[in-house]
Amino acid sequence: MIDDNDLFIFDWDGTLSTSSLIIAASRLFTKRYDVEYIKRNEAKYRAVVKSVTISESKSRKFAWLYDTYVRFFPPRLRDGAIDLLEYLRSNGKTIALFSDSKSYRLISELRMLNVLDYFDFVLSASSIDKYKPDPTGILLAVNKFKVGKDKCVYLGDTASDTLAARFAGINACAVGGGLEPYQKLVAVEPDYIYKTLSSILNHSRRGH
Repeated sequence: MIDDNDLFIFDWDGTLSTSSLIIAASRLFTKRYDVEYIKRNEAKYRAVVKSVTISESKSRKFAWLYDTYVRFFPPRLRDGAIDLLEYLRSNGKTIALFSDSKSYRLISELRMLNVLDYFDFVLSASSIDKYKPDPTGILLAVNKFKVGKDKCVYLGDTASDTLAARFAGINACAVGGGLEPYQKLVAVEPDYIYKTLSSILNHSRRGH
């Protein structure tokens, strides 16, 4: 996978970072994470957005609540995250991040875990009010770097991540061990699938 792509766009919660119980629970009550709902409303998510404004004006709305929470439950990176990011950087790959996380929390956690500098572009869905599986955020990253879609991949830990990549017309890489069971990821047929972040790098080093 690494050799085949030039632009790597990551999800955050459950993909590069471990997800809190609150984040995991919120997915259970959000329709746009349900595969059957997405399939029934596919036209809605494939809609072309001609103009998008990036705004951070609401990003600090609940900052005080997050700041209190993170004192007791600090974020952690998933095993293999740093190794993979460093490998991509050393091989001249472009790295972006698009997440449904609120902008304030996303940037705070990237700084807290000392990984912000690995990314050439970071975008929160809250900044454009377009949440996955809507592909708008992914397309903004693709257009920013003017990379052919066949050379772009979105890496995520949920079925909706794979479907968002598909709606954007780029490659999808599903990573197990996150918010959703591995078999659910298999069922949506991503272009690439790995059980862990570490296995991505191990496969690449072995020439697979």
